[in-house]
Amino acid sequence: MYYKNGMIRKTHCQIPDDLVSTLYQVHDNAKFPQLTWLIDNLYEQPQIEPDIAKLLADEMVAFERLILSLHLPFPMVQLQKLQTFFLTAADKQQVIMTRTD
Repeated sequence: MYYKNGMIRKTHCQIPDDLVSTLYQVHDNAKFPQLTWLIDNLYEQPQIEPDIAKLLADEMVAFERLILSLHLPFPMVQLQKLQTFFLTAADKQQVIMTRTD
């Protein structure tokens, strides 16, 4: 995933496979509709609008709190990097482009 950061530069972020499996724990959970959408559409190369990116960032914070409250292991640094990526794109009003390898 990436968004434009200036005229030429792009800011990139990747969702590692172990983070996808972690996120899948909340798939179809009514409290995490945007994360469910992301999981369902990740390989369809969707564009993520700034308002959706903000909602994704918010849900990731709630998801992290949930996992911490349950004392479950998860890739914390990767989740926080992804949350920061979505939040920064939303703050800069940038559309996130996705692509699969």
